[in-house]
Amino acid sequence: MIRVIITQVILFLLPFILYAAYLFLTRKINKRAWIDAPRYWLVLAGILFCLSGFITMSVVNNNPLSGTYVPAHFDGDKVVPGQIMSE
Repeated sequence: MIRVIITQVILFLLPFILYAAYLFLTRKINKRAWIDAPRYWLVLAGILFCLSGFITMSVVNNNPLSGTYVPAHFDGDKVVPGQIMSE
């Protein structure tokens, strides 16, 4: 779960990081550049990145939508990860 949270935080901060890189590369780094920053568009882009990340994670995830969840357990000396068993 922490991986999902970290991924979403990074996706949200990505437009701000790119804007900071733009300011750095164009040598416009000053307090006025951050005051006049297009915050509305940066936040909107961050939210869109987060939504696209959630959609991508749900599409890439191959777990079945229905079935019985079997939690992680030991099978002898090996750990069997949790999974959803199809009915």
